[in-house]
Amino acid sequence: MLPALPSTSLLPVPAAPRRSWLRRWCVDPLAAQLTQGITPEKIALSLAVGSLCAFFPVLGAATPLCVLAGMALRLNQPVVQLVNGATAPLYPFVVLGLVRIGDRLLGPVQASWDRSAMASLLHHDPVQFLHRFLPLAAHALLGWALLAPAWIGLGYFALLPLVRRAAARPAQGTSSAIARRLSALRVPLRKVHSMVSALASSRS
Repeated sequence: MLPALPSTSLLPVPAAPRRSWLRRWCVDPLAAQLTQGITPEKIALSLAVGSLCAFFPVLGAATPLCVLAGMALRLNQPVVQLVNGATAPLYPFVVLGLVRIGDRLLGPVQASWDRSAMASLLHHDPVQFLHRFLPLAAHALLGWALLAPAWIGLGYFALLPLVRRAAARPAQGTSSAIARRLSALRVPLRKVHSMVSALASSRS
C-alpha cells in the first residue's frame, strides 16, 4: 500500500516577490499612463481633449493641463501630448480668436500684441504687465470655456468613425499608414512597461 501523499492545502504558498519603492511609486504609474487608453473610443477622446487642452489660453499651462486631463480621464498620454505638440504653431491664432469671442461678450480690450513690447513690459514692470494683459487672458478663458463642450463633443464624434475605420483596416489586409500606426501602438507601449520593470527589478 502506497503511503498517503500530503495534502496540497498544507503546502506552504510561496510569497509574492516584494516590489521595490521605485517600481511601486514610479515605474508602475508611469507604465499605466503610457499603456492606457488604446481603444478607438479612448484614442478619439484623447485627440479631442488633447486639442482642447493644447489651446488653453494661459501661457505655460497647456502641457500640465494635458497631463492632468489624461490622468483624470484615463486617456492615452502619448496621443494627448502628440496633439499638444502638433498644434503648437496654431496656438497664437486660436488664442486670438478666443480673445475676440470674449470681446464680443465683455467688450473690447485695448492692448498691444507686439511680442517685443510685451516681453519688455514684463521684464521692466510685471505689475503693469498684469494690469494690461490680465483682461485679455480673462476674455480668452471665457471663450475657451464656452467652446469646450462643443469642441470635445464634435471632435469626439467626428473622429471616432475615422479611428474605428483605421483600427479595423489591418484585419482586412489593407496597408494604410495610419491604420498600421494605430494597430502597432499597443506593442511598443506594452514593451515599455516590461523594459522599465526589468530595469527596476535589477536595481532593487
